[in-house]
Parts: sequence; structure tokens; C-alpha cells
Amino acid sequence: MHLRRVSALTTVLAVALTLGLSACATKVVGSPVAAAGGSTGEKSTSGKPSSTKTSSKPSASKSGTPKTTEADKPSGDVKITTKKKTEGFEDCDLLTPEDVAAALGAAKGGEKGCVQSTEDPIAVVLFMVTFAEYEGEARTIEIGGNTAYEVKEKSGDCTVLVMLTDDPEEITPAFVATVTPIDEFEPCEAALKLATKGFEKIPNA
Repeated sequence: MHLRRVSALTTVLAVALTLGLSACATKVVGSPVAAAGGSTGEKSTSGKPSSTKTSSKPSASKSGTPKTTEADKPSGDVKITTKKKTEGFEDCDLLTPEDVAAALGAAKGGEKGCVQSTEDPIAVVLFMVTFAEYEGEARTIEIGGNTAYEVKEKSGDCTVLVMLTDDPEEITPAFVATVTPIDEFEPCEAALKLATKGFEKIPNA
């Protein structure tokens, strides 16, 4: 492995660990863009990151979070064919290093956890159950019969969020998988595979 690639991977892992452990959320807020034949509906949501080990609901206040723009609130309903649990399991154990390596077609996976890395191709993966928010435009898709969104970042990262429930009493939770490529490859295909696999492993509600 070249020194430049090792250095780049170390930097991305450090950033991903900081994001994954301190914020534990991929924040995406904005308007969905319909895929061919898809709908653009999404239940508007906001809130702080969720932990599967607590049942407390987030405060409506977002003090301490910089707010650069007013988040769009798309109209329409989230389609939920398969209702999933949002607590009572460890979301960081949903995807094994083998699952992650297989989704990316990688020769080698990393350590178990919400933030994992792969080699050949080199990439960093972040996944968790959190509240559904996104910035920018998202392509509306479906995973397991549930509304999902694919968000391609200008940085090259790709995030796929799949809605878990449509409970009107709580902010819409989602399973989120983000792929950050270090080597050149299409991250959205891998993010979709990871989101699908994680969604399948979450117990039905």
C-alpha cells in the first residue's frame, strides 16, 4: 500500500470516528428527487442522533447546532411496508466486517463497529440507526418495501437512508449507511447494498 493512500485512509478514519462517535449521525436535510416512477414524499423530521440503547425522545431544540438554512419539509407520506424496531438491539453489530467487505467487493474488511474500513478498494463505511434528515437533493428509492433515499455528496460520499417506521408519535427513524471512497469506485451501489443488508437484519416491529 502506498504511503499516500495509508495517510489518506488514516485521515478519513479519524474524521469518520469523530463523526461516528461524537455526532453519531449523518445529517441530510432537503428535498427528495424522485427516481423514475418513484414518489417524492417524505415525512419531515428533525432531531438529535438516536441511540438504540435509550428510549428518550430528542428535544425539539437544536441549540449548539449551526443552522445555515431552513430545512425543506417535503410533502407526502413515507411508505412503510415492513415496520422495524428502532431500539432493543445494537445497531453497530448489524453489519459485520464480512458484510461490509462483500458489499464493496473488497479484498479485506476492517474491525467490527459502526465505522469500518476496507482495503482493495480502500473505503470507510459508517452506519447506524438515527433520525432521518438530509441536506441537498436525494433520489427516492425503496428498500424492503419502505421509502428510502440515496444522497450523493459533492465530496464523493454516498448515503442511503431507509425509513424504519411511520409512527406519528416519534421523529422518523432510519437506518443510514454512508460510504466514503478513498480509491476510485461508485459508492452508491455499495451504500445501497449495505442499507439493504442492515435493514434486513433489524428485527421487525
